[in-house]
Amino acid sequence: MKSKLVKNTWWKSVVCGMAMVTFTGVVGMAYAIEGTPVRTSTRELGSVQTVDPQGIDGKHFVLQKENATPEKRGLYVSHRPAHFRVSMFGTVKDIHWIDKVVPTDSGHIEGFLLDFDEHTTMMITRRDNTPTQGVSQERWNTTWYDQPIQGMTDEEYMAIWRREDPHLSEKYTQLEGGLLWREEMTAARWDRSVQMTSEGPKVRFTVDMILKEDPTHRYVITFTYDDIQKYSIESLKHLVDILEYLPDESEADAQQNEKQQTQEESATLQADEGYDLPSVLMPNMSMETKDVTDLEDLYHQELNQGKPSVRKEQGLRITDTGVTSQSTWDDTSKTKATIQRSGRIGLEKE
Repeated sequence: MKSKLVKNTWWKSVVCGMAMVTFTGVVGMAYAIEGTPVRTSTRELGSVQTVDPQGIDGKHFVLQKENATPEKRGLYVSHRPAHFRVSMFGTVKDIHWIDKVVPTDSGHIEGFLLDFDEHTTMMITRRDNTPTQGVSQERWNTTWYDQPIQGMTDEEYMAIWRREDPHLSEKYTQLEGGLLWREEMTAARWDRSVQMTSEGPKVRFTVDMILKEDPTHRYVITFTYDDIQKYSIESLKHLVDILEYLPDESEADAQQNEKQQTQEESATLQADEGYDLPSVLMPNMSMETKDVTDLEDLYHQELNQGKPSVRKEQGLRITDTGVTSQSTWDDTSKTKATIQRSGRIGLEKE
């Protein structure tokens, strides 16, 4: 499939510029999570309106600015090697892939840091969960400072924590925490801390989960923001509901997925060759979603021969291999643009 894009120097320079830009993206986040997995609910919270339509297991969260356009934006985050998937609605500015080993009991850490704006971030990771020497995995997973968590109240949880770490009050202006109970989890704990800095308050809300299907790892969601009054603790506790475990693939499934991935890569190669797009190695640990969206915008403009068109729906998929934007336009056309961490660019239309 050939196109005027091959001869369009402006288009090629834009794509090259996007592929070669030096990405940052380690701090910041824009639409914060405020909502519960109630099947249908709408409410106003400050300047953010949240709507939770009926979805898979009620795990979808709508994050939309007040008076926003009717455009629907779905956000799907998955990391197959780290065995998790998250679905919500909203806009992510930057993505930073995490894969590191630290000299603590967290050991190997894999996942994402999502920047929504300069004040708000969400980090989703899978970490090692190694017991101290002489302690069984079961006891390690079901105790808090060696005290059984079964039936433990939030007040008892915090009293033990303060007793074991008497310097907590020096570290945080405010600190609250407790336990959450889910059928699929051996343990899930939460805490909300506030620290005063020269730039103002910094709030961190953490959900730390041990899943029954994966007892040797912890799944941690850390949500940071700077407005102490903006989110209630009860609503933030529902972050525990957005994470879904991805089990190991069977050998047959792995072979099928590998075959499908090879076919998709072949199709992408054909599209790349047809459009003569550059294949430039880009930094593989972070990316701005605007680059993927801009690429899809330019692609749709070309397909639509420059006629005005408005994006009505967009699904942004962030995986361990790259970022894909898939959109429906007001002319009913559908497009998909992908920028892989390797630098490969893919374009598709329906």
